[in-house]
Amino acid sequence: MGLFPAPHRIVSTWQTAYLSHPLYRSVRPWAGALPLADWPTQADYDRLLETARGEQAALPPALRFVCDLEPDAYYEMHIGQSGEVPTRSRNWHDWFNALAWLAWPAGKDALNRRHVRAIERGEVRRGPLRDAATLLDECGVIVACSRPELGQALDDMRWRALFIEERAAWGEEIAAFTLGHAVMETGLTPHLGWCGKALILDVAPAFFGLEYAAQLRALDARLAALLDDDAFLPAPRAMCPLPLLGIPGWWPDNRDPAFYDNTDYFRPTRRAKSASVSCRRQDASGESSPSSPCDTSSPAPASPR
Repeated sequence: MGLFPAPHRIVSTWQTAYLSHPLYRSVRPWAGALPLADWPTQADYDRLLETARGEQAALPPALRFVCDLEPDAYYEMHIGQSGEVPTRSRNWHDWFNALAWLAWPAGKDALNRRHVRAIERGEVRRGPLRDAATLLDECGVIVACSRPELGQALDDMRWRALFIEERAAWGEEIAAFTLGHAVMETGLTPHLGWCGKALILDVAPAFFGLEYAAQLRALDARLAALLDDDAFLPAPRAMCPLPLLGIPGWWPDNRDPAFYDNTDYFRPTRRAKSASVSCRRQDASGESSPSSPCDTSSPAPASPR
């Protein structure tokens, strides 16, 4: 199955064939900022950062994407110490990682700080806190919601209520904003089983009256503030599974309500109850394949790249 043509191995074709899909809306301004004939070079990454800084993107001052760098320190520690993000050439995963840094500069920086704090405490081999941070970084979809019952339907996995009965609410009272670069990579070859990990953030109704760029900036700042508290998002189960092909406007087949009858994809339960509702309410008050971590079939987080 596929919404798009077979994935091409150059970014320039992706820019024209894929970029209009809602999955990529958060990175669209940066993905199309440079005319590329092929994969980006080091000079292209440098120009992209220069363009972003010229448009007042809130990027860490030392941030730079360095092609084919093999750091001596652990990946996140090297970024934290130098600002250099090791970026493999001709690699979709790292291209999307760079775009995610431009779209979510505060949130990505906060995720890296969280890894650094955990490593400095001795969590080098990974534990629940770093697993949660990695899963958000790789497969995360921020779901902004102005009606608590919509977020509750997502957390409860009541898909027909969320995607059929409340279909008109999408874009007006609930919306998905892609953060994870692995989920962007998997979007090159979407398939049944493709899921993101949703982090629900309550917003005021006025949020949906803002321009998209302003919405994204607000969510980015909010996410960064939350991630700087290690009591927030303490484990992977604090996020909900989100079948991305079910989001209205994201897949043509979901215009037919029968699409949601596939309980292998739209599962009614999960093994461990998520803690996302408590996290959400606390906030309100105070080259990927079908084995990707963004599939329903794989519980393990991705590698930290």
